[in-house]
Amino acid sequence: MTDTNDPAREPLTGKQKALLFLNSRRRRFWAGLTFFAVWLLLQFLFDRAENFPLNLVPNIFLYGGGAFLVVLWTNGAVLYQPVPLPAGIMRSTATTRFMNEEAWETDMSPAQAQDVLVRLFQQPGTEARVIGKTVWVQLGKEWQSEDWWHRGAAPHMKRRAPVHFFLNATDSGTAITAFSQDRRLGGMHDVVRLSDEMSATAVKLARNATERPDDEGREQ
Repeated sequence: MTDTNDPAREPLTGKQKALLFLNSRRRRFWAGLTFFAVWLLLQFLFDRAENFPLNLVPNIFLYGGGAFLVVLWTNGAVLYQPVPLPAGIMRSTATTRFMNEEAWETDMSPAQAQDVLVRLFQQPGTEARVIGKTVWVQLGKEWQSEDWWHRGAAPHMKRRAPVHFFLNATDSGTAITAFSQDRRLGGMHDVVRLSDEMSATAVKLARNATERPDDEGREQ
């Protein structure tokens, strides 16, 4: 269940409404059927057209429109950087995308914890930005927080390793959940291992900066 009907949530923007439009099986069925029907119609109209550019119309629609439909179909989950959406949907996407999930609590308010995390990752080679009520962190090859085992693979990194932090208010502060080890990252074995090491370090630093003193060392 998502919190799309939460009355305390801010109104959705046009982009968010578009990404959430195909949120039911009925809408997905009709969207898929309409897309296929339009493609067949374009094939019939332009496949044998004498004008060369017109011959490309069906393929342009197939690949361009298909990519757009996939983005809507997955509520934006295929995008590299998530867009602000209801927390339930974003968390569901993170659970599927990342291999590692860790949680802890802090006495800080969500706003305070958010500010600490953003400032923590304002270092050379790192970037943090607020997405809704979450913090999205990207770790680049220039980051040198630790002497990682696979540090030598840094020059070969093509994409920055992400870590996604979710902050939920509790009676005594904030519960923080960190998702790391992105399943989408590929490449040489050493590059993937380095990305995982960097992600683990980022989660450790975030935990040390926010965790309650009496929770240190306790397994989640």
